[in-house]
Amino acid sequence: MALLEVKNLDVRFAVRGGDLKAIRGISFSLDKGERLGLVGESGAGKSVAAFSILNLIARPGYIAGGEILFEGRNLAAMSERELRKIRGDRIAMIFQDPMMTLNPVLTVGTQMVEALKAHRRISTANARKIALERLKQVQIPSPEKRLDQYPHELSGGMRQRVIIAIALLLDPEIIIADEPTTALDVTIQAEIMALLLELCEQHNVALMLITHDLGVVSQVSQRMLVMYAGRVIEQGPTKEIINDAQHPYTQGLINALPQMGEPGRRLFQIPGSMPSLNRIPTGCPFNPRCQFANDHCREVMPEYVRSGNVDVACHEVAALIEKEKQLQEEQP
Repeated sequence: MALLEVKNLDVRFAVRGGDLKAIRGISFSLDKGERLGLVGESGAGKSVAAFSILNLIARPGYIAGGEILFEGRNLAAMSERELRKIRGDRIAMIFQDPMMTLNPVLTVGTQMVEALKAHRRISTANARKIALERLKQVQIPSPEKRLDQYPHELSGGMRQRVIIAIALLLDPEIIIADEPTTALDVTIQAEIMALLLELCEQHNVALMLITHDLGVVSQVSQRMLVMYAGRVIEQGPTKEIINDAQHPYTQGLINALPQMGEPGRRLFQIPGSMPSLNRIPTGCPFNPRCQFANDHCREVMPEYVRSGNVDVACHEVAALIEKEKQLQEEQP
């Protein structure tokens, strides 16, 4: 049994004029110690999917259907009190901006001690000792000094290291990292990602990484999900997708990477933009931007087909697979 299993998750936002479908029937799983990447442009639904796991969707958003099974228990059906025992303890989250996560009027040590005491019966002295050990693990210089400093006294890289230390405080089973290096310099980004990966491997913690950076996902994750307009359009082993992407949208994301362009030439860009929730096209949501789209794509939502070890939602891929099968059957 998978550590985390999401089945047909449906998330909506109640607004005037009817519900907006932010997540539409996505399914995926995460095993213990596995690293999973969620990829897509802004507005694809990556963060909403991640926030839904711990039911952190703010109103008017709500989970309209599906199951989120953690060790066989449905998180979507739990009360707020039951979820508090899991949030930060069994499943931890790292947010994009550390200054939005850390309390500016409390020292780093106070916040770490409070997090420990919220989930464990432990003395302040022992909690402080554990907090110091975690700061050492994330390689913060002068950790004893940092415990008594406020967030604004630390650099961006140090603050993100503190967030990682807090996420690891209670030895979670899963860490959900939502664009954990967005606000950092490129060199610091690489250091933070390398540190996060190393710590997850040391503690056998499953990692769910939400990002728009395919380069990071290719280096960090073992499996990846590509999301578009609230739906998973391709998922499977990361190396297989990066080396031979099946869906036209995934191909476009890979071709848009700077290293894929030729010197002196304009970088590739997928035409158009992500549709808003109240204007998602009929049929395949990617059809207005797809060079292979036909009338069938514009009318019918594609089902998933298996291509190698990858699941793809694309009529064009399905047609190619069917054609290949027919050719094989015709051969003597």
